[in-house]
Amino acid sequence: MAELKNITGALLIDATAAFLNGAGLETGENKNEVAIKTFFEKVNGKSEKVPYVSAQSWRRWLRNTSNEENGWLPSELRAIESEKAKKEKAKESGEEKEKKSNTAKIATELNPVEFPEDDLFGYMKSGGKDDESIQRTSPFKSSILKGIKNMRTINTDEAFVHLKEGTPLPYSTQFYSTHLEGFFNLEYYRLGVYDNTASRKELSQELVEKHHDKFDVAQIPYGSKTFPRYTLKEAVKIKNKNASGLLKGLAFLRGGAKQAAFGSDVSPKVLILAGMQSANPVFNNIFVGTGEKPQLNVDTLLEIQKDYKDRLATPIFIGIRTGYLQNETEIKEKLKEGFVIDSPVGVVKTFNETYLK
Repeated sequence: MAELKNITGALLIDATAAFLNGAGLETGENKNEVAIKTFFEKVNGKSEKVPYVSAQSWRRWLRNTSNEENGWLPSELRAIESEKAKKEKAKESGEEKEKKSNTAKIATELNPVEFPEDDLFGYMKSGGKDDESIQRTSPFKSSILKGIKNMRTINTDEAFVHLKEGTPLPYSTQFYSTHLEGFFNLEYYRLGVYDNTASRKELSQELVEKHHDKFDVAQIPYGSKTFPRYTLKEAVKIKNKNASGLLKGLAFLRGGAKQAAFGSDVSPKVLILAGMQSANPVFNNIFVGTGEKPQLNVDTLLEIQKDYKDRLATPIFIGIRTGYLQNETEIKEKLKEGFVIDSPVGVVKTFNETYLK
């Protein structure tokens, strides 16, 4: 079987009467209407408005859920100062220090050694003239969450603010009923491994010095030169801990805007996972809406299994909430050899215990 270097998958969320990601106030006449995020897609030759949740938004849900589920210390986003500004402030009195602050730049902790969130989702700090630039592209790649075809409607909730005196003030909020699908790929092989090339440094010099005893350092050829690759000495253990923690966060995903008024359970009702050697996010556009409930395209899944059999490092795990899919019986009858079927939480538990221990 192929080497497990990536974990790829898809998810489907039940967004019935939901408002999970806002786009601000409508323009024009509807200035008191709060809008949802949408884009246009051609359906049967006509332009149709499609509700969606941005990747940035649901990745934040996942970051928060993963931190909470695993007891991880969050890598908080904060204002950062340049070394030059720090030195200038160090020369000033305490009162003057409080008045001067450079908040033009922000970053997380930039520390993947102590913060799993930074290892999984990456970070960036632009150094400019006075500081070193630090950048780790996110090992976790994801799409937006978009409403599936034939199962998406957009509605408006009309309401009023009743004043003690005077006429009630009207306002309205858009919401949608759909099933949101998305796909993702985790570059498992990169966890616990950091490159400081000439064009991009993943670790600051300060962090390298602070944790020098935790790294194995190799010089990697790059053209006529080499660059240092820092691999944590317990990299396999850390890869498994961080990857399994992320998948647990996916299984118990929670978040979303306006939960007080449009409460929604965003934990996946369908969650598909597979370990792969290649980084292809192959489980995309596999859900269809042709009846009262969404369906999983079984023929497409069988084709993917056939086409990528030399790259699959694990069976294809399919987690389904009982009664959610229209063709649940067909799935269990046709997807047998090379597939594992359970609940969304069940497939994550089995995947983690089998491949990420």
